[in-house]
Amino acid sequence: MGGAQRQGRREVQADAFSVGGDRATGRIAVAVTDGIGDTSAAADAAELTAGAAATTALASTPELGCLGARSKLAASGVTADASIVTALFDPAHSRIRIAWAGLCRVYALTTDGELQRVTYDHSLGERIRHHSAQSGPLPMYDRKVTRTVARHEFVTTSLPARGTASILLCTDGVSQNVTDQTIIAALLCDDLYDGAELLAAAAGIDGPDNATAIVRRRSAC
Repeated sequence: MGGAQRQGRREVQADAFSVGGDRATGRIAVAVTDGIGDTSAAADAAELTAGAAATTALASTPELGCLGARSKLAASGVTADASIVTALFDPAHSRIRIAWAGLCRVYALTTDGELQRVTYDHSLGERIRHHSAQSGPLPMYDRKVTRTVARHEFVTTSLPARGTASILLCTDGVSQNVTDQTIIAALLCDDLYDGAELLAAAAGIDGPDNATAIVRRRSAC
C-alpha cells in the first residue's frame, strides 16, 4: 500500500487518512477523510474521523467504521465536518466492502485493465445532473456536499476481490485535478508509493485543494 498528500494552496492540510491491519486475519481497513473548510477545525475533524473509521471498520464493517467516526466527531466538540470513504480488505471475504459520504472517491482497476469509478459524489451538482439533461461540471454546485460524516446516511457498495487488481481511495483534490489516464498509470506502478506520489504530484503542490491518494494492490500485504 502507498500513500501521498499535498497541501496545495490551502492554509492547512485538512485531508487525513488512516490504515489499520490485523496480522492474524490479514484484514486491512483504510479510511480517507476530507475536512470541510480551510481551518484547523476541519483538519481536526478529518484526523479524528479517519482514525476512528479505520479502527472500527477493521473489527467490523466499513459502514460501522463510518458510524464510529460520526460518534467520535459528535463526542469531540469539533464543530467542523468531513467527507469520508472507508474500505475493508478481508482475505476471508469474496468482496471488497466500501462505505462513504461526501466527495471522497474510490476507483478500481480490474484485472482486465478497465478503470472503474466505484463511488459517486454526494453533491448538489451530482443531484442536478441525475435529475436533468445536464452532463458537464457545475462549479457552483459540485462542492456543495449533501452527505457528510455528521449528516445523513452512509452509502455502501462492494467490489469482487478476485476481479480487482488495484484500488485508489482519494479526496477530491486528486479526483478533480487528474485524468483517468493518470489514475491508470498510478494503479499500474510497480511501487505503490510511486503510484500515490504520481497522483498527488499531478494534483499539484500549487493545486487549489488538499490532495490525498492511497493506492492498494489486491495481492499486496
